[in-house]
Amino acid sequence: MKKVFTLLTGILLTVSAIAQESASLAHPESLISDGRFLYATNIGKTFAPAEKDGDGFISKLSLDGKMLSPSITAEKLNGPKGTALIKGVLYVADIDRIIGIDLTSGKKVLEVSLTSTGTSFANDLTVRDDHTLFVSTTDIGKIFEVNLNTNQVQPVADVKGANGIYYDKATNHLYTCSFIFEDMQSGEIGVISWQQQKPVYERIGNVHGAFDGLALLDNHTLIVSDWGAIDHPAGFVETIDLGTKMATKLDWPVMNGPADFYYDAKGRRLFIPELVAGNIVIKHL
Repeated sequence: MKKVFTLLTGILLTVSAIAQESASLAHPESLISDGRFLYATNIGKTFAPAEKDGDGFISKLSLDGKMLSPSITAEKLNGPKGTALIKGVLYVADIDRIIGIDLTSGKKVLEVSLTSTGTSFANDLTVRDDHTLFVSTTDIGKIFEVNLNTNQVQPVADVKGANGIYYDKATNHLYTCSFIFEDMQSGEIGVISWQQQKPVYERIGNVHGAFDGLALLDNHTLIVSDWGAIDHPAGFVETIDLGTKMATKLDWPVMNGPADFYYDAKGRRLFIPELVAGNIVIKHL
């Protein structure tokens, strides 16, 4: 896996070197909002998503994507990726841990170690309830449940290349998508349901790609971002009909590394970080 990360890093640095020189964002991986502002995790100027290099940071932006504060915390970050918000605390997956940052003070209020899992690529987060998160780990292909009160970490399911995750409280379903570095077209969409209190994973249809961000648009539609390729701009967004299990590609301009987006359900807007280009794309659905 380390060889794969090294290859990916080399390709992305070649593609994005010029764009990153003047950009305020540096390989933005995830976006989230509290309804007033956007928060973007940045892996850093050096694209080292699995390295503890202290190069990562979290930016605060307006809802139209303008930079307000390049970094909201003095806490040392490495390769921050997926985010979740609970009662004014921003939770961030960072290599082999989850940290909680109070958005008012910018101070770290919690840290949960994931070192016992063996991961160095904790990726996305999604909220189960006020005391529980799910986290995906792309390198080891597993999803875990994390208790924020006890710091206990429990395995949920094996999902090769686990990347974007989204928990639907109404149905108690955990939707997943995967990004497999060795084969960009082998990622899949899936769902975990609890049957007799045991988590069961099921693939959704025969849709394949290099999936990153994931959200539920409505009761019967998922929306996902797909890189398409890593050596040139080829990214796009598509919807998945949960009834027919068919995918529909949205007719939008090609994106350069569409990562973990934020979906504003009220305004039906998608805020998409272009990880390679260092930009934020805002689109209405």
